[in-house]
Amino acid sequence: MKILNYIIACIALAAVTSGCRRICAERIIDPLAFEGQFALALKGSPKDLIKQGQIDAHRRVTVSDGTEIDAWVIKSRPESISRNATVVVIHPMMASKTRFFSLGECLASDGWDVVLPDLRAHGASGGRYMTWGAKEKHDIKALVDAMIAEKLIEPDVYVLGASLGGCVAVQYAAIDSRCKGVLAIAPAMGVESVARTMFPLAPSGWLTKTIAVAGEIADFDPADASALDAASELKCPLILVHGPLDVIVPHSHGERIYAAANVQK
Repeated sequence: MKILNYIIACIALAAVTSGCRRICAERIIDPLAFEGQFALALKGSPKDLIKQGQIDAHRRVTVSDGTEIDAWVIKSRPESISRNATVVVIHPMMASKTRFFSLGECLASDGWDVVLPDLRAHGASGGRYMTWGAKEKHDIKALVDAMIAEKLIEPDVYVLGASLGGCVAVQYAAIDSRCKGVLAIAPAMGVESVARTMFPLAPSGWLTKTIAVAGEIADFDPADASALDAASELKCPLILVHGPLDVIVPHSHGERIYAAANVQK
């Protein structure tokens, strides 16, 4: 009987541990996107925004895994001197394309074509989980590919992003030769460093397995979700802005990404 009770206890402990790990893994990849979706609903429909002249185009692009990525385009304003270039502006975690809408308007007034995407699992885009750049960098490239093919935007591309958006921006810039420059604001280094920030007291082995579970849930390789690794592959200039008192993304993330980049910076 004692042996049976011991076996049952071990099975129960394993089940609890497994359940806890999955909950923590989902926390790593859960976008908590309600705030951004609410802001998007308040902004109004793309059709109305086009009618009001606030945006010039609305596109949904289906990427390789079937996820639809939603984006708005604000064209360079006629009264401005055209830069003959495009800026892709990428929002932080929990937000949507509305977060930097005012910035997009300012850039368009200064002569830039502007693309405002919703990252996967955010805003009006599809998907359940975020992948810290592993899939998002390819989503952005697919979006840019489609818009350039349509002659909707200028083919010389710059990218700007903050927090999660900065993490994605660096990774996107590393894989698209058309990208002429990247501005990353408080970028996270990648999924592993974010997970360690979320669970600072977790044993290393447990955390490694939990990150692997997150990858299984969201169908991505955590090794592909690293702005730190991508920084060393950049071929375009980098501007990185990161406050030393940042309580969301540690300042050390920005320092290490900056140090890893072997480009003009």
